[in-house]
Amino acid sequence: MKNALCRWPRLPAAVWLVLALAHALALGHALRTGRYVFPDSDRYVQAAQNLRQHGQLYARPWPAQPPRGQAVQEFTIRPPGYPLLLGALGGRARPPVLLLLFQNGLSVLILAVVLGGWAAGRACPPGAAQWVAALALALSFPAQFIYANALMSEVPLQAVVLLGAGLGVRFWHNGQARYLAGATVAVVAAWLLKPVFFPFTIIFLVVIGWRAWHWRRPALALLGALPLLLAGAYMAWNGHRTGYVHFSSIADINLLHYNASGVVRQTQGPAAEDAWVAAVLRRANAQPTFAARQRVIQSEAGAVLRQHPVRYAGQHALGMATLLLDPGRFDLSNFLGATATPGLLGELRGGGLAGVGAALGRQPLALLLALALVALANLLRLGLALRGLAVAPPGEQPAGWLRLAWPAGRWLAVGLVAYVALLTGPLGAARFLVPVWPLWLALALRGLPEGAADAGKNTAFSD
Repeated sequence: MKNALCRWPRLPAAVWLVLALAHALALGHALRTGRYVFPDSDRYVQAAQNLRQHGQLYARPWPAQPPRGQAVQEFTIRPPGYPLLLGALGGRARPPVLLLLFQNGLSVLILAVVLGGWAAGRACPPGAAQWVAALALALSFPAQFIYANALMSEVPLQAVVLLGAGLGVRFWHNGQARYLAGATVAVVAAWLLKPVFFPFTIIFLVVIGWRAWHWRRPALALLGALPLLLAGAYMAWNGHRTGYVHFSSIADINLLHYNASGVVRQTQGPAAEDAWVAAVLRRANAQPTFAARQRVIQSEAGAVLRQHPVRYAGQHALGMATLLLDPGRFDLSNFLGATATPGLLGELRGGGLAGVGAALGRQPLALLLALALVALANLLRLGLALRGLAVAPPGEQPAGWLRLAWPAGRWLAVGLVAYVALLTGPLGAARFLVPVWPLWLALALRGLPEGAADAGKNTAFSD
């Protein structure tokens, strides 16, 4: 495993240069404009400060009195992983140069690993045209460069997911416990960074438990159970701090403000949505304990979803599709400093295609052109990814970190993308694809035609 982890990706010098230049331009823009701060960044920064000053994971300014009601959710709205990283790398500095350099370095390495794996698995070395096509696929996803330069946890999580996927594929193929141990650590790190990977601990246990039973190696099941056991301990700690045993308050926030309220918006309109959310919050915040508050939210939101299951299923499916196709208007607007406007997915729910058309008409022309290009690239990646799953490249080698030549490598990549899409649901957007973006990119690269006729013709793309 040590040799596999330490092997540097083999890429032409020109490819390294393009990757470094793209990230340097994004980093320079972030540092020059200060647009490394996103709407959710403040909670990470505040949690890091409270950990350092008060020894408490709390995502708002430290209160003079013990928090009550809605304020209690700030104890668990962010898991500790990224606040700890901010504390270690000076995330409170203005500008946070060390942290952004670290994230950009991770991003360059991640893309290099994916591109290097694609090149290594081909029967013939890629020529200039293939390298240009591969770089175009990699560089036409702006969220990658935006979140490498934001005080957000997406790119560190992306690195953890890519690392865990490669280790998981190797364990599945050869059964070596050291690979499973590494994958186990990656799963723990993933839920420490983002709550979306907490339910994955159950899937991990089921899959590893089945493999352990199949191989008659019960000790493997203990490693498979470790992420869930540690997550359970974290939930117990949250229960001690808030009086309510749960993993993260973000789950109930999303349930109220996105899942259920989206159905109310679609069935009754925006005004009814605002009134319903306000009424639920009044009832919830009137409860004597935080646990009772959360149960009111769950009950009221659950009643709406049960009343309109088909409508909600449609919203959930729409969000899953949006995850793969969203050009990232929110991300580009924040990073480029464009005027904030309502989200396109919200407009689609409330006003249909007419609402989307009206919202697009309010966007700056330059932003519209950029979004159109990214949307076309997303459609192309979707088609290539499907081709990469359906057609095996001739002479493909089981090389590269993800080992997509192995069925286990492909199914793991698809499974992780589908998992994030399913868990994200109505919130589907480019930002939420970022953690599994390298897997999606790798599948799209596998779908590129071989076109080996011009391999090696351009010395700029030689090693």
